Amino acid sequence: MDLRTFNNLDKKKQNRIFRAALREFSERGYAGASINRIVADLGIAKGSIFQYFGDKQGLFEFVFLKAVEIVKDHLKKVRDETTDLNFFTRIEILLVSGIAFLRKNSRIYSLYTKILYEGNLKFCSDLFTSIRRESFDFLSEMIRLAVSRGEVRPDLDIACATFYLDSLFDRFLQAYMLEHFGSHPGLYKAKDEDINTWVKGLVSLLRKGMEKGN
Repeated sequence: MDLRTFNNLDKKKQNRIFRAALREFSERGYAGASINRIVADLGIAKGSIFQYFGDKQGLFEFVFLKAVEIVKDHLKKVRDETTDLNFFTRIEILLVSGIAFLRKNSRIYSLYTKILYEGNLKFCSDLFTSIRRESFDFLSEMIRLAVSRGEVRPDLDIACATFYLDSLFDRFLQAYMLEHFGSHPGLYKAKDEDINTWVKGLVSLLRKGMEKGN
C-alpha cells in the first residue's frame, strides 16, 4: 500500500484519522463500517480517504497494522525492561501489563475480536496468521532464554510450552475483556487486587509444570 500522501500529513492529523477509523471498525466490524461516518466525524472530504488509502480495505489494513504495531511496541518494551528477571516473574509482569494495556487501548482489542469473529474476511487471514506467528516467536524466545538460564526444565517441548502460554494469555485477556468469556465471575473487568491474585495463581501452576527441579 502506498501511504506517501498520508505520511505527508502532520502527525496530529494522521493520529485523528487513525483514531476515527479505529473507532468505526472496532464498533461495527469491517462489513458494517462506513467511510461516510468516518469522514463526517473527522470533518474532511470523503475523497481524502480514497486519496490516502485507495479504498475501504486499504484504510482497514492501515488501521489493523498500526494497531498491531502499538501492541508490538508494548510487548517489546516489557520484554526489554524485564530481560534480567526470572522467567516466571516476567510472565507475571506480562499478564498484569497486558490488562493495563487493554484498559488504555480497549478499542484495539475490540477491533481484534470484531474482525476475528466476523469470520468472512479472506484478506484478513494473512494478517491474523502473522499476529499468531509473532506471538509464538515472542514467547518461544522467552522460553528458550529461560532454558539456557536453567530457570525451567531443560526437557521442555518448546513448541508445546509456547502454545500453552499463548493460549493462557489469549484466554486470560478474553475473560477480562469479554463478559461472556468469563468462566469465573470475578475476572471480567476485575480490580487490580483480584487480577494480581489470578496472575499469581496462574504462574504458580506454571511453576509446578515448567520450573527446573519440579
